[in-house]
Amino acid sequence: MKTPTVGQQLLVRKLDYATGRVMISWPGRLLELSDERLVIRAPFASSSGNTVFVDGVPFAPGDIFTEFYFLHRWYNVFHIAGPTGQPKGWYCNVTRPATLDESGVSFVDLALDLFAHPDGRYTVLDEDEFDLAREQAYASEDANQALAAIDQLKDLARAGRLPIPDDVV
Repeated sequence: MKTPTVGQQLLVRKLDYATGRVMISWPGRLLELSDERLVIRAPFASSSGNTVFVDGVPFAPGDIFTEFYFLHRWYNVFHIAGPTGQPKGWYCNVTRPATLDESGVSFVDLALDLFAHPDGRYTVLDEDEFDLAREQAYASEDANQALAAIDQLKDLARAGRLPIPDDVV
């Protein structure tokens, strides 16, 4: 496999747990790559083209997502900023560890999410969806890893240690 290079456009692929099929994909520019993680920057794009609200926070066209994908952790973290760079918060997806190939990064979503506000408040999202999938579809190891990951994300949010892009002050 040819390793992607910083500055390269990559495709991000969110995969379905049961089928492995791409549920949604979007382009982004690779900002950083290491043995532990990769960082991609992408403009916000909703499938409808409309503003989306998460925990009362609007995500709108022009917002910038800096996406942190971890190759050995069961989550990813999206830092969201407005067009002028004003931080809006972090959207954290509980996932299997990300995989990288020459065209992009893929992750298998495990339904459970966390949104953290810049002031330290956070909300766990999609618990009902996770509980249903845990009963009906998820392997017990995946469910256990997901629960551990959401605890890690809560700890990071409480401690103010969610990742911040290098160009945000």
